[in-house]
Formats: sequence, C-alpha cells, structure tokens
Amino acid sequence: MTIPDIINLLLSQRGITDIDQFLHPDSPTTLSLDIIGFSKEKDILLKTLEEIKRDKKTIVVFTDYDTDGITGGAILWETLHHLGFNVFPYVPHRQTEGYGFSKKGIDNAIQKYHPSLFISVDHGISARKEIDYSTEKGVPVIVTDHHTKPDDPPTSALALFHFPAVSGAGVAYLVSQDIARHFKMEEGLLTKLFKTDLLALASLGMVADLVPLVGYARMITYHGLRAFGKSTKPGIRALLKVAGLDEVTVLSPYHMGFALAPRINAVGRLSHAIDALRLLCTTNSVRADELALNANHHNSVRQRMVETSVKEALLLFEKNNLPRILIASNPQWNEGIIGLISSKLTEEFHLPSIVFTKAENGWKASARSIPGFDIIAFLRSLDMLEHVGGHPQAAGFSISDEQKDILIDKIVSASKKLPPFPNKEQRVDLLLPLNLATEELASELEKLEPFGIGNPKPVFQSQGIISGFQLMGKTKEHIRFTVLDSESQTMKLECVYFKPSEEQKKLISQQKKVTLNFTLEKQIWKGVTSVKGFVKNIIT
Repeated sequence: MTIPDIINLLLSQRGITDIDQFLHPDSPTTLSLDIIGFSKEKDILLKTLEEIKRDKKTIVVFTDYDTDGITGGAILWETLHHLGFNVFPYVPHRQTEGYGFSKKGIDNAIQKYHPSLFISVDHGISARKEIDYSTEKGVPVIVTDHHTKPDDPPTSALALFHFPAVSGAGVAYLVSQDIARHFKMEEGLLTKLFKTDLLALASLGMVADLVPLVGYARMITYHGLRAFGKSTKPGIRALLKVAGLDEVTVLSPYHMGFALAPRINAVGRLSHAIDALRLLCTTNSVRADELALNANHHNSVRQRMVETSVKEALLLFEKNNLPRILIASNPQWNEGIIGLISSKLTEEFHLPSIVFTKAENGWKASARSIPGFDIIAFLRSLDMLEHVGGHPQAAGFSISDEQKDILIDKIVSASKKLPPFPNKEQRVDLLLPLNLATEELASELEKLEPFGIGNPKPVFQSQGIISGFQLMGKTKEHIRFTVLDSESQTMKLECVYFKPSEEQKKLISQQKKVTLNFTLEKQIWKGVTSVKGFVKNIIT
C-alpha cells in the first residue's frame, strides 16, 4: 500500500467524489445567495434595505450570545456600518432575557433604538410568536438562522434565510457579502473584509458551533483558518494574544474550539455578551486589549465554576445504575454553564443528558446528546415545551416551576420506551503497517484538514511492541512511549497517550506486543520536525 493509496481510501470512505474541490475548496467569495437558493429572499432583503437607507431609518442586528451568534452579529453589523447604515447590535442578556427573541428583549431593543427592522443572527427560526409580536409592534423581522426548523416556522417574517449547511455566522457572512456587493462597497474594503477579517470570524463561528466541515462549511472554514494570520483587526489580534496564538499563522479547529471560542463564550456566560461583540468590532487597540483580558479572566473563572459543578453533578449518578437519559438539577448552578455541565455528563457516561438550573422565571435547561439520538426531536415529541431550539446533538429550553417535575416524569417515562443506545464506538479508519506511519504520510494527511465534525481526523490501527515509557503532566496523568514495528523492530513511532485509564497504563508498562489506535501528526519543536502518534486506545 502506498501513501496515495491511503489518502484515496480515506477520501473514498468519507464519500468524497470531487477530490480536487475537497483538497482545494473554492473561496467563499465565489458564493452568493442566488447560488445557494435564496434569490427570492435576497430580493426582499435588498429592497427593504434600500428603503431603510433612503429614509435614514434604523436597523438592529439582533444576535445570539454564543460564539456563533457573536461572530455572526459582528459580521453583519460591521458590513452595514461600513455601508453607512444607521445600525446597532443587540445581544440579549442570558439571565434576564434568555435566548434569541423574547418579548422583553424586543421591547428593550425598541425602546432603546426605535428600529424599523430587526435582522436576527443565529436564531429566529423557532420564534414564531415573538416575531408575530415584533411585527405587531411595527418592527418587521428578517431571520438568518441555521438551527433545526420546527413544524411552525415564523410566517410573519419578511424573509427567512434558513441554511443548516453552515453556522449562524456562516449565514451572516453569505448574507453580508451580497449586501456589500449590492450597495457597491469599495473594492479594496470588500476584499479585505470578506477574504480576511469577516471570513476569519465566520470560520470561528463554524467551528465553535460544531457544524460538519463539509461542502460550504468546509469552504468557509478552510479559508477562514488561514485568514486569521492576515487579520489586522485589533480585537482578533488581542484575542489571539491572550490565547497564546498570536504567532500562529494558520489556526486549527482545535485552536478555535478550545482556545478562542471558550473566551468569547465566557463573556456571555458570566457577564453580558455585548462586550464580546465589542471586542471583535472595536478599532481601538487599547480597548481591544482591555476587552480581551476581560474575556480571558471570565474564562478562567468559568473553568473553575465548571469543574466544581461537574463534580457535584457526577455525584448524582451511580455508574452501575444509570437512567436512559441523565437528568441533573441544581438551583445554584450558574445558568451560563449548564450546557457545559451537560456536555461533561454526556461525555463521561455516553448518554444523553439534560441539566436544569433556576432562572428568573422558572427553570432553564440545556441538553446534550450522543451520535444517533436526536435530542431536539425527542424533546419536541413530548408536546410540553413551547420553545425548544438547537440541533440534534444540543438543545435548550425554559420551563415553569409548575411544569418542571411533570416534564421530568415525561422524559423518564418516554426514555424507557427508547431502543437501546449504541455503545461508544472506537472508530478506526484504516489498518496501517507501522512502517507507513511516517512524516511523509503525516504531511499528506494535513491536506485533508480542517478536521472536525463531518471530517474527523483519521484513526489508524497498527501492531507493535512497546519499548520504554515515561509519565507526563503535573499529576503524571499522561504517558509517553515508543512502539517498535513487531516484524522488523527497526521502525519505531513515538506515541503520546493523554489521560489513559489505570488499566491502559498497566498494559503499557508491561512493554509487550499490542494493537493500538492512534492519529498521526507532525510536530515542530525548535525547528526540528518529528512525527508522533496520539493514542486513542490500546488492545492486547
């Protein structure tokens, strides 16, 4: 088997037929709303904007408070601002107004800005009653969203740009690009924004919201990751600096998902997310540094809060007596972190989970799921929740004090009728002779990036003999070791295993022949390139 054979086999397994387009995706600047099927909606949008600009009326970009919403809101606000519109961003307060449109949020935005139009970013497709309310109040709504469409989408909206193939920031990017073209944005600015600054933000929203990185989403993310290193926006530079990424020229989805997005999210979780949007939009370097440091501080506090709360949540369950769907409730948990608690529970037990905490009016809940189980469809099937939004793998909703226990009883009852959930699978893409686990292969694998949901990093399985090992980390929770090719014993692969179980550590310490599942990556340290295997599992 040759290295080209390996690459072609991996692409074939992923259903990739247009290999050249996959490896070298077109720039998203080649896209338009017409191409993706929104010609009618585009005409309505542009005509409405022409009237608003002519009459010097006000627009409010009403965005969500997570990373996808904040980056998308920044994209749309900045585009309209550069085109001379009288436009303001509005981010609802997580604790007092909740997700997306609410009557309270709509009233607050109207009172503060007196807009003639709301444009939603990353929400709205499930807000039929709220959009009816806004329309009755004299403020029409245009929706840009990507979340799962309910059976009763908002019919009173002027236009619906609902495009699940990308994230909320991705939809905002595509809509904004056509707006900029129509209103003849100066060519140099158009290129700078949509090939660099706003493209970088769109890719961040894409990765943060775990959108499958295929098709249009891959186009935006592939080019957006490269745009970060070229961006001169003070907020982006300051965010990269506090995350320790200011010297990185091409970011990875890992950088986005585990370094940048948590800092943006932390602002909205513990304070008001408008400061995260200000960070991304400010033109003042001093102000950008202040806001980035503030985001960094919030993230540190958030990490400590999550660690404590997850320990409390784990104590609620016995590993040998788990329900079909995990339900955890604590009125003291911070509303901004219940989604993170739910994620940790689902990750720990490989079961869907729903986490409740007390809110201003009733209870708020976040849910997370496992592959193959659509949590939002399950929750909607209970016919108790007026508003539940999200994706098959993540959802959120509110419930009154009186209805909460009734809902939990329904969840428990319905979960008992579900078919068995599949066991957590150890995915393996390809059986690989250890002598092919080379730097050349690692270099070719980089051409398949960005890896993420929908395009996971390839996992190989090889046999070899463990030779030498060393514990790593502050508490010696990781282990580094060498694997020799079991036949020639000349080819060797340096391996790292993060947080193996005690059983796996013992297996490594025996230094015998094993089968291991791993990903292959190039590492560069002080100018020296090496290849390492990052181990997922070891089998005797």
